[in-house]
Formats: sequence, structure tokens, C-alpha cells
Amino acid sequence: MSRHNPVASRRRRLPYVAKIKRDDPFAPDDEREIAAMCRRIAAAGEFLVLAGWREDAGFRVFHFPTRAKARAMQHWIDRSGIARRPLPKLGETAEEKASRKQEALDWGLQTGAVDRSAGLPPGSRSRRKRADGVQCCGRCGPSLGPPAGQDQRHGARADRLGSGD
Repeated sequence: MSRHNPVASRRRRLPYVAKIKRDDPFAPDDEREIAAMCRRIAAAGEFLVLAGWREDAGFRVFHFPTRAKARAMQHWIDRSGIARRPLPKLGETAEEKASRKQEALDWGLQTGAVDRSAGLPPGSRSRRKRADGVQCCGRCGPSLGPPAGQDQRHGARADRLGSGD
């Protein structure tokens, strides 16, 4: 039985390397620029891009079939400063999140989808408080307390909960 390792065989065919010292992700525009430069330098030839490991940990390693192509890629990496470019922005900042929520609330108030007094959707009981001041889930009903023989929350029967009354 043959144990074929396609990555290892490609690395043997492409012995010359150029390296970018960067473990962090690149922005999508930077990724496209790197890929375009690899295709341009390889000129319809073969190349391989791998994350470094062992002695190359922390690098992105570009394998090429000739020394000239690897040197051209390394020259471009050094000249362009691609390794020092900023990280991509991942997710929303706190300010963006707050402004998005404020825009949604403003839209809701303008269209009548949100109750002006509470900032809640009309008919919502999700934050209603009972008369004794305890915040309720909204399913207990408008009475001052639960009916006799029922649990404090959701009207569940106390005898089903194992209290033994």
C-alpha cells in the first residue's frame, strides 16, 4: 500500500522559498494582492503557499521551482511592506453596535412598532413587574400573586413540583 503525500511531493518539486513573517490573518484585499503576485511571478508555473511550521513557525512560506522566482517574491514582500499592514477588522466596534441599535430603535419609534413609553414592542409583557415588585417573565397574568396551590412562577402546580402540600 502506497502512502502518497501530495503536499510533501509538491514541496520536493518546489524547493526554493520566500517567507512573510506574519502569523496573523491578512485583510481580503491583501490576500488577493499576494495571490495575484504569486501567479504573476510563477508565470503559468507552479507555486505552493503554506503556513510555516517547525523552524518556519510564524511565517507564511511560498514555494517556487526556481531560485529567481523565490527571490523575486521575497523582493516584492520586502518592498511592498505587506507584512506590516494592519490586521483586518473583525466584527463591529462598540460604537458601531450602539449606533445600529439606536437606528433600529429610531425606526421602531417612527413606524409605531415600538411602544414610546417603555421602548418595548406594543403588547410585550417581557419586562412587566408584578405588584410585589418582582420582575416577571410575563406569563403569570395580571393578578397580584399566583392562585392558591400554584407555584410562584408560570402557574405550575405545587404538588407536581414535589413540595407535598
